[in-house]
Amino acid sequence: MEEKKRRQFMKQAAGLGVLGIAAAGGIWVAKDFKVNKSRLRPPGAIEEEKYLSMCIKCGQCLQVCPYDSIKLEDIDGKAGVGTAYIDPLARGCYLCEAFPCVLACPTGALDHESNVIEKVHMGMAIVVNESACLALEGKKVTKEMIGRIYDHTAVISESERVNRKVEIYDNDTEKVRLQKTLLQKLNTHEGKSCNLCADLCPFTPDPSKAIGMVDKSGGLFPEIRDACVGCGACVELCPTKVLQILPYATYADVYEKKKGTNHV
Repeated sequence: MEEKKRRQFMKQAAGLGVLGIAAAGGIWVAKDFKVNKSRLRPPGAIEEEKYLSMCIKCGQCLQVCPYDSIKLEDIDGKAGVGTAYIDPLARGCYLCEAFPCVLACPTGALDHESNVIEKVHMGMAIVVNESACLALEGKKVTKEMIGRIYDHTAVISESERVNRKVEIYDNDTEKVRLQKTLLQKLNTHEGKSCNLCADLCPFTPDPSKAIGMVDKSGGLFPEIRDACVGCGACVELCPTKVLQILPYATYADVYEKKKGTNHV
């Protein structure tokens, strides 16, 4: 399965110009990255070609997603009309406990064996806009930056969205509680130096194995690490679109094989 996913990634990369990946102190930047026609699929998605044939467009994964991360490709899409995908700029995956989307899939398009974090791999995060990184310049997180995520959150009231503040109530559903908890965590970052991508990474039990902030050019910068599963949460949370996800890619595909090589 992993070898098939690796081949899928290489097919994508060959047509994307993503091999313009340069090393800089162990941090890789895909300077020529272009948006891929292939979508980021939900956790547990099998090899793309088989996924397209096995996904029956039922939407059950979408219905059970606690974060409203999953969408269905519309008629204008180019990656299988009606198939489930995630647009991390609009809403990343937050790696829910037990992965209800996987368990809800009736066909195996989302592999039922991939219902624990150790078996989930969706893709790999890459840096596509290094100069925009707030942490590199020591800049602070503003209320407006946090407001983007409020605008992505459908389960809150209009007044909560406008005021950029939520409270958790006893009668809130688990879905609402999870999404409000994320917003409350975001609010604690207002006025502080940006490290949203690393601090709010949902990888468990140790997010620092997936992403961490390292010293670079007098500031800090995100370093993608080998436990990254490509969930896309960092892509959504980043206020300046520094990061993107390569679907199906592995850490070895993007980072290990490029060490010592400069393709600028």
